[in-house]
Order: sequence, then structure tokens, then C-alpha cells
Amino acid sequence: MDMIRIAVCDDSEYMRKETCRNILEYSFERDFEYSIDEYSTGERLLSSQKEYDLIFMDYQFEGLGADGITIAKKIREKNKAVTIMFLSSYPNVVFQSFEVGTFRFLVKPIEKDKFRASIDSFLNAMEEDDVLAVKIDGTKHFIKQKTILYIEGFGKYCIIHFDNPQNDLECHETMGAVEERLSRRYFFRCYKSFVVNLGHVSSFNHSEVIMDNGDNLLISRAKYREFMSVYSDFIAK
Repeated sequence: MDMIRIAVCDDSEYMRKETCRNILEYSFERDFEYSIDEYSTGERLLSSQKEYDLIFMDYQFEGLGADGITIAKKIREKNKAVTIMFLSSYPNVVFQSFEVGTFRFLVKPIEKDKFRASIDSFLNAMEEDDVLAVKIDGTKHFIKQKTILYIEGFGKYCIIHFDNPQNDLECHETMGAVEERLSRRYFFRCYKSFVVNLGHVSSFNHSEVIMDNGDNLLISRAKYREFMSVYSDFIAK
């Protein structure tokens, strides 16, 4: 497994250091590489504009800024794929955390066994889920394939498109090279420069595939019959 990018967002310096220490100890046992950044407020995390695979989020920042649920909602507007784990002294907000797709909710003080079990689950999900790894500007990005709308080829590079155009990624690999690593369950090349995610197709006709964000993509005549068959099987399943 490649490097996991982690953020710890908590107003307590002690909790940030404790979380980092637990991750370090765990990494020795599981043998995985990671990078980690610390933030004392959610606003600082948002202003960093960095992409993470895993975020440990506090719920209450004691007057230093917006609460963790509010910050998580803003994160979700731009990144639906990142895994968020809440670390909180307020167990009564666990149901609120479901609104932002929380992966785990751990009550402070954090029990080491529960912490390690949560990391186990996260890493297992990363290994089992259909995750695409691509290198962007020298940094490896892990993308859950279900979140990709389509991939557009431009010769020696391609653009990976998402719901939010601000999240689109320019990848310095050919579309064909990326396509080889995609799951055949979701993706189909409908045109020489377009690979579409069947789960995000809104409608289609003999000349176009319309994605659920409104983008119209070309479909070649030679691919139309095969696309109808593959899409029908996808919908049936």
C-alpha cells in the first residue's frame, strides 16, 4: 500500500500528539507509510487546501471556530471520498456525525484497542475498495473509483472529472494507462477520448452520453451497441 495522507484536527495539543503517537505505534505493527499534519481548528484545515485520505476530526473547538460537523460538511462539498473519523468527548453527537458520512466515531479518552480497530477497518477498506492510485505533481492520490464521473484524454495526459469541477485532477499519464487500472464493473470507453463511469450516466442517445452533472460526452457509432449492452447489464446488477 502507498503512503496514506492523514490530518489530525483537534484544539487540544495533547490529543493531537496522542493521536499521532497512536498512529506511529500502529504503523510499526501494520508496516504502512503515512504523512501527517496537525491543525488546531477546522478553519486552518480548510485553508490548507490539502487533500487527505484520512481525517481525525474533533467535534468541539471550544470557541476557536466552527464545530467539527460544520467543518466536515464543508470538506464533503469538495471531497466526498475522504475518510473522516470523529474523536469527541460528546457521545450524544454521534448521530449528527452520520450526516457527513463518518467512518467511525470514537469517544475521548480514546481506548487504544478501539483506535487500532478503527485503523484496521480503514486500511482494509482501502485495500478492498476499488481505489485508483495516480501521481499528480509528484504526489500520489488515492481516488475511490465510484466518485469519478469520467476521464478525458488529451494525448500524453488526461483529466479525471468529478461532481465538483474544482476537484478535477490533471494526470500526467495517458487515458489508456489509467483505464487499465479501472474496474470493468463501472467504466466503459464510449469514445476515443472519453471513459465514463456507468454509475454516473443520466441518459444517452446515438451520439452522446449525458452525465448526471449535465456534461455531454461523445459516443462513437462503433461503440453504441456495446455501450447499450454493457449499460443494461450494469443497471440490472
